[in-house]
Amino acid sequence: MDNQKIKRIPVFGIILVILGVGLLLRQLHILHLDGGSLLLLGLVVYGGVMIIRSFVTTIRQSLFFGSLCFYSGIVLLLGKYGFIESTPFIFVPGFLIAFGLSFLMLFIFTFTEFHLLVPAFIFIGLGTAFMMTEIGFFYPSDIKEAIRTYWPVAIILFGVLLLFSKKEKKL
Repeated sequence: MDNQKIKRIPVFGIILVILGVGLLLRQLHILHLDGGSLLLLGLVVYGGVMIIRSFVTTIRQSLFFGSLCFYSGIVLLLGKYGFIESTPFIFVPGFLIAFGLSFLMLFIFTFTEFHLLVPAFIFIGLGTAFMMTEIGFFYPSDIKEAIRTYWPVAIILFGVLLLFSKKEKKL
């Protein structure tokens, strides 16, 4: 049994405090939030707290899920308040980017795991390309042709990163 105590951050308490402040500001007519906005704000706060918790306690297990909650909540809030178009054709690329950013957060946590950059850049690149297609910068046929032609590059990059990873193997 490990004698080291893990510092726990009271995530539920933080969410309740932020929810209470939001509801109080709504009751005082300072901030006009509906239930969906509070739920999305809670998702962003929960994800942010999980990210901070992972870096403070140096425990990686909740970093990916926390990052995914944080970035997905931001995408949904941007769509809800009209900063981005609120259609599935915009949300799907936004979630691909959020997924890629979550892999990037894992790499930032441990810089020695270069193989995490491959899925990070693939998801961020695909999400950005699909987003640019929806906005009108690219034609869908151009994106499909590029993916059809260059998909082996991802395998090559992943293999190169695995070859150069500096993990010691025990024999």
